[in-house]
Amino acid sequence: MTNHTILEPLPEDQWFIESQELRSFVATVREISASTVDDRTQTLAKLEPHFQELLAQQEWLPEKFAQINPESQMGGGIGQWLLYRAKDRSLSVFSLVIPPGSTTPVHDHLAWGLIGLYKGDQEETVYRRIDSSDVEGHAQLQVTEVRLLQPGDIYRLLPPDGDIHAVKTTSQSASVSIHTLGNDTGCVLRHQFIPASHSVKSFRSGYSNAPCKQEEEKAHGQLY
Repeated sequence: MTNHTILEPLPEDQWFIESQELRSFVATVREISASTVDDRTQTLAKLEPHFQELLAQQEWLPEKFAQINPESQMGGGIGQWLLYRAKDRSLSVFSLVIPPGSTTPVHDHLAWGLIGLYKGDQEETVYRRIDSSDVEGHAQLQVTEVRLLQPGDIYRLLPPDGDIHAVKTTSQSASVSIHTLGNDTGCVLRHQFIPASHSVKSFRSGYSNAPCKQEEEKAHGQLY
């Protein structure tokens, strides 16, 4: 089972919205992540208060990036909107919009990161893989936690801890979460788990507003 993807560098950093708040936050992420490269627990701890500030500001995310996407590769009308990604693909920030009643597939991220709820309410089910992962297509998961999330709540990813989950919108309006992850999440090959059949398959979630194939990338990253 492929659990990683080597992606070619981009011509430059890509920004899909113009937001001083986001630019300031990304600068902080890059500074902190570079200074704590040997201890990602420390990276997340230092980043969390800055991420909390970003989530508390409700004006920086354009409405376009808080919409569902009927053509979503994740299914269920889920929109995955890329806001920023680094030239070397070592960092991405995106919004995930889940319609009322919809649930993401059970999936992993394969990267350290922070996910925070921006709008709406969610129920998150966190899993741990308990098999040896040496049988192709087979995976045994165990539920470790079920959490009810409200705007401002943050959860950490530090594989394998907390890296496998599914998220459902429980509010009457779509939920919007902001993801800050240490890879180009929509373009890497990840894992989708089907707990009922104890199975797993590779998947690439893609983005609602940006391509993944290198040859499809536009020459310039200023796309807002």
